[in-house]
Order: sequence, then C-alpha cells, then structure tokens
Amino acid sequence: MAMTVKREAQMTSPILVNKGFAPQAIAIFSYAILLAGIITMGFSAYMVVVSYSSLPFWDGWVHVAFVARGGNPYTLAWLWSQHNEHRMLIPRLFWLADLRWFHARQVFLLASIFLIQFLHLLLLGWSMRVFGGWRGAVWRSGVGLAAFCLFCPSQWEVLVWGECIGFVLSGLFVTASFIGLLLYWMGLEEQSKARHAWKFLLLSIVAASAATCSLANGNLLWPLLVAATLFLRLRFSAILSFVVAGTVSLAIYFHHYSRPSQQANPILSIQSPVKLFEFLGAYFGSSSGVRSNFHMAELIGVAGLTVFLVLLLHLLSYIRDRRPFCVQLVLIVLFCLGTALVTAAGRLNFGTRQAFASRYQTVSLLFWCCLGLLLLEAVCSLRQMRNVAFLLSQVILLAAMLVGLGLARIPLTNARLHGFQLNAAAMALVTNVPDSAQLQWVYPDPGYLFPLVPYMREEHLSVFSERLSSLLGKPLDSVFILASPSECTGKLESSDAVAGEGPPALRITGWAWDYKHRQPPSMIVAATDGIITGLGAVGDWRPLKQAASPGMTSNFIGYTGYVRDAWEPGSVKIYAILRGSPASACLIARQSEAPSEQRRGRG
Repeated sequence: MAMTVKREAQMTSPILVNKGFAPQAIAIFSYAILLAGIITMGFSAYMVVVSYSSLPFWDGWVHVAFVARGGNPYTLAWLWSQHNEHRMLIPRLFWLADLRWFHARQVFLLASIFLIQFLHLLLLGWSMRVFGGWRGAVWRSGVGLAAFCLFCPSQWEVLVWGECIGFVLSGLFVTASFIGLLLYWMGLEEQSKARHAWKFLLLSIVAASAATCSLANGNLLWPLLVAATLFLRLRFSAILSFVVAGTVSLAIYFHHYSRPSQQANPILSIQSPVKLFEFLGAYFGSSSGVRSNFHMAELIGVAGLTVFLVLLLHLLSYIRDRRPFCVQLVLIVLFCLGTALVTAAGRLNFGTRQAFASRYQTVSLLFWCCLGLLLLEAVCSLRQMRNVAFLLSQVILLAAMLVGLGLARIPLTNARLHGFQLNAAAMALVTNVPDSAQLQWVYPDPGYLFPLVPYMREEHLSVFSERLSSLLGKPLDSVFILASPSECTGKLESSDAVAGEGPPALRITGWAWDYKHRQPPSMIVAATDGIITGLGAVGDWRPLKQAASPGMTSNFIGYTGYVRDAWEPGSVKIYAILRGSPASACLIARQSEAPSEQRRGRG
C-alpha cells in the first residue's frame, strides 16, 4: 500500500531541475535549513534541562490533592472527569505513570513531551516522502522547517510544564488521523488493496478518538473528517463510519459537561467579531516573536491567514490531481484555525493579550509549519523559474529561522526564571516555611499546598524524592566536604523574617558563584552551629556588574532560600554547594542580623 501511494505521489510531485548553479545552492541551503531545525531541537532540549523543576505546577497540584485526600486515580470516573473544558484521559494516564513509577518528578512527562514531538516530526517527514514524493533538497528543507516549528522554544510552557502533554498529544493524533484517512482514500484506487483499506479507516477513527481524549480541540476533528470524506467522494460506508463515530464521541464527551464559569460565553464572544478577529491575528502572529508590538503581531497573523485562504482555493485541484500531502496540510491548518477560533471564543474575557500565551504557540507553530510546507509545494509546482523561486524561498525560510533562533534567549530566560521560582517554592515546602508570596508562583492559593506536604513526604514524591529533602538536621561536615572559601564567592543580599506560627524562620536571598567549576553552584545550604537548618535554590537572574567579577559567565546566579529555627543573630552561615563528586560546601556569607518585628515579613 505504501509503495502504491508513494508511486502516485511521485507522479504528481514536481522535481527540481538538476542543471546549472541553482541546484548546488539549493542543496547547500537545504542542509543549512535542516541543521537549523536540528539546532532548534538541541536548544529546546537544553532549555528543558536548565529550567527543570520536580515540583508540580498549577493544574498538577489538583491531581496530587485528589490522591492525597484518598481519591482513587485508577478509575474511569476520575480519568474521564472534566478539567476546565477538557477531558484528559490519555494525559492523565501519563501522569499516573509518572506518579507510580517515577515519583511524580516530572522527568517522565517532560521526556514524553519531547518524544511525542519527535514522533510528530517523523510522521510529517514520512508524509513528505510518501504522500508528497519529496526527495533530496526539498525533503531536507521540509523536515528542517517542521523540526524548527515543532521544537521552537517560543512554546516554552508546553516544553517545560509536564501538565501540557495534552497539547502535543492532540497534534500528533490529529496528523495521524488525517494520514489514516488519506491512506484509505489512496488505497481504494487499487482493487487488490481496497479490501484492506478499512484498516486505515479504523486508524483514522482511533486517532481522532485519542485526540478527543487528549484535549478539547480534538472534538473539532469529527466535522473536519466528515467534510473531508464528502470532498474526497469516499464510499457511503466510510462517511457513515465517521458520522457514527463522531456522534458517539461527541455525545460521550458532552454528557454531564458544564461550561467553566471563569471562561467567556462563546455565544457572546461571537457577537464581538472585531475582538475575535484581533485575537485570531495575535494568536498566530505572536509566533513571529514581536510580543512587544501587538499590532505588528496581529498584522503578521492576518497575513498568514490571508495566504492560507488563497491556497485553500486550490483544495479541489489538490483532490483532482491526487495530491494527498497538500490535502493533509490543508486539513491540519483548518484544524489549527478551528482551535484558535474556539480558544478565542472561550478566552476573550481575558483580553486579546491572552492570545500571546506561550502554550498556544504549539498550535500556532503547527499552523505556520503546514502553511510553509504548502508554499514550498506551490513553489515546486511552478513551470518556469522553478529552481530560482525555490532557492529564494529557501533563503527567506532560513532567514526567518535564524531570526527565530536569535530571539530564543527570551523564552529561554522565561523558562529558567519559571524553573527557579518553582525550585524556590520547593525549598519553602521542604523546610516547612510558609512563604505565601513564593508559593503563589506554583499555585494561586498557597493554603492549598501545605496540607499535601505530609503525603508527598511519606510517599517520596516530587522534591521529597530527592536527597536534599533529608539534609535538614544533619551535621554539615557529615554530608559535604568543606571547600576552601577561595573556590567560591557570593553575597547575602537580604534576610527577612517569614510570618507564621512556630519557630522563627528566614527568607534569604543573594548570589553565588562556583569558581572551581566556573558555573553557579548546584544549591545553597544554611547551617547553624554546624547543623543544616536551611536550603536554597540557585538560578535567579542577577546583573553581572553587581557581582563585579570577570570570571562569571552567567547571569543566573541569584538564590533564594529558607532557614528554620533562626534564633540567634549572626549564628547562620550560608554555603554554596559546589558541583562534583563528592559535593563540597563553600562558605559565602554569614547572616548577621536576627529577624525582628520591624523587618518586613513575607507571610
């Protein structure tokens, strides 16, 4: 079947002329584009690693609370229960796997997100070859573009927040569903294979059902699939299969469904078409990186939508000429448009700035990926000046990718600061210091978190599965080797009392640097009379000039920590933990003042 589809696709896919100087330049640029895509993948992997935190974030705490309060997560009732507007059965299965086998440390979820995006890339690359007949420079250019879009760091929330796994699952299943539909369509042309084509129909239905069980936008697949079967003039049995499967899926999904009260009423949102259109423009235009210029992002988004509408006019010719790859791309873009429209209708009450949310970039970037691939296909279809036009498109594409990589420091900084705030909150939980201001970074209601700590500590979940959670109360020299003060430097910038019941506690902030390994230390510990009484996270941003040291190569040297039982002034010593095996503790500061009522607390 695959060989039949490949042969038919090659008959309709134009091949670049292999003459003159242009093909050599095209080959060079195709490798450059592919390399840019690979670099993007590596950069995003680096971003995930340096911003890592084992602590759950926002929605993740809801799952922890359910289990901590005696709920049974291994039931269909919980797996299918509504969360905001979503029913996240498959993402919750991933979360359960992380809870049961990986102590809810987020590593499994983050690795799964990366793997799912890679599988999506393989699926698109396969489509280019089998459906599109792309080879050589054209295929390399297409794969490079897809890699750049699927792993673009502008979607940093999705890449570093384990609970966002539904976003990438939805995209993968959508592409798989459309591929199954098109394999069925192409398979009907060959009589010897037609009787086995139902397997591809089943694949499409199963993938669409999986998308529905991953994120709410999966419901948009069913009307798109039914419409596609009508345009492709498939058998009545195939049309009926999608109608029945879609009806059953939607009926089950919306059984006992309630619209989230915090979201806008879609009916009222539709009555504001101008704001709705502005939201759509910003939704797609924000991928360009012009986040500080709302109107520019809006114009870029509108331009992209306009280009697609022009290409959409060729849909019937794509079907007539048997060009399944183009049909696949059009269907995916229509799905992205539907997702953006539904999002706008439900989020319009938060303002059009909500369209810039990083987690929406996953859908937006898929839109630009498919639009770019459609344009590459259109350029290859030119009868005259094909090579020159394709080379020009490669230059523009590579330039856009390089600009995107140049702007990658912004999402990288956002991701690192996000991870630091989570790690600082983890220190507050481990030391049992009720710093509400810090805990609000991980969940809006800090009082929701502390009752969950005993369960997490008992089950060794998240940060409580790590070695640092057992350091409190131990002699410093029994855990770490004491290093020479010349191997590090640092400063204690603030030492504030934290309001709350129980013994006095401090919130300490400052910066530290590991001279020995030429990088920020791995963590901060505080010791009182040689006993570890405090822990701190490193990774906050500081201007290098403040440290006044030419040997420092990173701005992420700030720390925030918490000290328990801070009774006597000047009794607390602050140590930077230097990386290496075994780890060593290097003295950087002394806490010279005791907490007092006159100093500002952070309760």
